[in-house]
Amino acid sequence: MGKLLEVKNLTKKYCEGATESKVVNAVNLTVNEKEFVMIMGASGSGKTSLLHLIAGIDNFDAGNIYYKNEDLGKMKEKEKALFRRSDIGIVFQQKCLIPDLTVYENIMFPMMLNKRKNGKNAEKVRKEVILKLCRQFGLENHVTKYPFQLSGGQQQRTAILRAIINKPPLLLCDEPTGSLNSAHTDIVMKLLHVLNKQGQTIILVTHDIKVAVKGTRVVYIKDGSIIGEFKFPESNQDNLSQSEIERIREDELIKFLKKRGW
Repeated sequence: MGKLLEVKNLTKKYCEGATESKVVNAVNLTVNEKEFVMIMGASGSGKTSLLHLIAGIDNFDAGNIYYKNEDLGKMKEKEKALFRRSDIGIVFQQKCLIPDLTVYENIMFPMMLNKRKNGKNAEKVRKEVILKLCRQFGLENHVTKYPFQLSGGQQQRTAILRAIINKPPLLLCDEPTGSLNSAHTDIVMKLLHVLNKQGQTIILVTHDIKVAVKGTRVVYIKDGSIIGEFKFPESNQDNLSQSEIERIREDELIKFLKKRGW
């Protein structure tokens, strides 16, 4: 797997009067292609701020972010917008769907913004791609519905498909299951797991241990700094069920987190 993202000594400061605080403090992080990286930490630890810096939504004060060896800090605002449109997919805790558009239209929206040129059959190509995804992830009966007609899980699946419709190499997810019940959380995480198995690189912020164990690696942040990383060990799991594997992973992750003040 090649290196997709490299963060070096990244720092973001906020000032309130004479008080200065570093919401992201000298962070170093490397993410390889096809990884599923979970970012954990207490509320206010800097998880979302780090995600926003990686996405180019916010500017940083020091350090570097390299995406495919390109320095994001040297991009102009218009270049950052194009970068987010073509190379980054973003999923937030609040689904941020456009209420006046159907499921189909919400998913298609980034394709229209990106002005992808599929020749004279562009509309047909878009329709085939979108309907294929909706069938694959259980939304085929909801394509003409509006967001208010969907469950929370259906809304979040729509948001995820919208985020990946332009096939961005990197998908950033900020607490995508934070407002969902356990059943809808499982459905959304199965979708993300399938996407990762298909080669999608994902960075996901979460407070939920049951969500975190579905990743390949956990990065723990405290007070804006990474204070530890945990990679799930490879073991002989042929005779274990998925629930048993996840229970073992939970136990190992909890030990790691408790040592860091979780």
